[in-house]
Amino acid sequence: MTTTDITQRIETVLDAPDDQLAAELPALLDEIEGDIEAVLLDNPALFAQITQRMEAVDIGAFATEHPKTVEQFQGMLWTGMGLLVRASPDVRESITEDISVNFEATDAPMTGHLEVIEDEQTIEGGTVLLDAPDLTIRGPADELVDLITGAVDPTQGGMQQNYQLDGEIQKGTQLAATMGQLTKLLPS
Repeated sequence: MTTTDITQRIETVLDAPDDQLAAELPALLDEIEGDIEAVLLDNPALFAQITQRMEAVDIGAFATEHPKTVEQFQGMLWTGMGLLVRASPDVRESITEDISVNFEATDAPMTGHLEVIEDEQTIEGGTVLLDAPDLTIRGPADELVDLITGAVDPTQGGMQQNYQLDGEIQKGTQLAATMGQLTKLLPS
C-alpha cells in the first residue's frame, strides 16, 4: 500500500453520501491503523478533508449509528493534532501548563479526552475518559467536534451555552488559547 493510493481511496469515500462513507471508511481507516502518522505526514490535506467531512455530517446521529467509524475518526483527529503541535513552535510555546479534559456528548455514545502536556509541549487525545480531569465539557456531539476542530470559538460557544464546562475556568481559558492557535494551522 502506498500512502498516495490509500489517500485517493479515502478522498473518494469522503465525497460519497453518508451511508457509503459509513460503510467504506472504517475498512480504509483499518488499513492505515498504525500508519496514520505516516499517511498524514505524506498527505497533510487529508487531515483537513476528514475533519471537514465529519463536521458536515450530523455527528450525533452518525456516532449513534456508526460508533466505530467515529472512534477511528477521533484517533486520526488526535494524531493529526499532535503532528500540528510538533510542527508549530508557536503552539508549543503556548503550552504553559498541563491540562486534562474529558469530552462527553449528550446526544450520542461519544466520549473522548485531550491532554495538554507541558513538559513534552504536546497534545494527545483518545476515546476513553480520564480519571479526575481538570475540565469536563459536555454538549451535543456536533458542538464538541466543532469545538475541537476550531469551527466554533471556545469562548463564544461557552457564552452561548452550546456546551457545559465543569472545572477551573483558568484552565479552560488556557486551553482555548492553545486550541485557537492549533486550529488556525489546520490545512484548508
